[in-house]
Amino acid sequence: MTEAKAQNMPQNMPQNMSQNMPQQEDAPFPKAMPMLLSFVAGYVDSYTYLALFGLFAAQVTGSFVIAGAELVTRDYGIAGKLLAIVAFVVAAALTAALTIWVRNTGRAPLPWMLALEAALLAIFSAMILFGSTIKDASDWHGIVAGLLAASAMGAQSVLVRLLMKGIPQTNVMTGNMTQLGIATTDLIVAWRKLQDSRHDLNDVRDFENVRQQLSIVGSIAGGFLIGAAIGAVAFATIGVRGALLAVGIVAALAVWAFRHRRAT
Repeated sequence: MTEAKAQNMPQNMPQNMSQNMPQQEDAPFPKAMPMLLSFVAGYVDSYTYLALFGLFAAQVTGSFVIAGAELVTRDYGIAGKLLAIVAFVVAAALTAALTIWVRNTGRAPLPWMLALEAALLAIFSAMILFGSTIKDASDWHGIVAGLLAASAMGAQSVLVRLLMKGIPQTNVMTGNMTQLGIATTDLIVAWRKLQDSRHDLNDVRDFENVRQQLSIVGSIAGGFLIGAAIGAVAFATIGVRGALLAVGIVAALAVWAFRHRRAT
């Protein structure tokens, strides 16, 4: 192999691989959409945890921990937790594939993926509303409902990752807390640099970019926290009927996205 070919290989390989990857959606979306999706994720997590005996539909890490603990205590509820993790991964893979397929047909994927999440949440809500009473973590009604909730969160994770450029994950808070700490430090450093340079244009631009990133991460983290709190209160006061709020929010976002695509 010649030296020229050897030098070209590392540059060509990533380009060829990236051509097969789903591209992010560059179309605008409401600034409140990521925060609302994060609210829904926290809300659903509270509902599944309280209604389905400790299942975290959005925070898959929590399901790993609880499944490990139930393995030691020989609790049969471990089956539902493990299946929910599998459902999350499968839904993520299918959502990514659907995103590619919809884009290849010349349509915008965002409204369709929001509609998919809303549909999964609607079926989940219908199961816990109209199905038989879920008695324990091994009840198959609860397990199937948990699979649907986890699938909805898997779909949300992918649509944010692929279709919302520059937006952190709306249903994984561990990484967002890390990013929040980093962004806070970056903001302090950028502010001090701005003061020392007497408002140099480049430093002003850097400061505004860091502040905007901190605002985005903070709003998503806050949305999740508020959603989790309101979800817990709703479950304690009105029971499983409160799950319909999550369906309504995502459905409304899907309707907005469909109308926006038609308008443009």
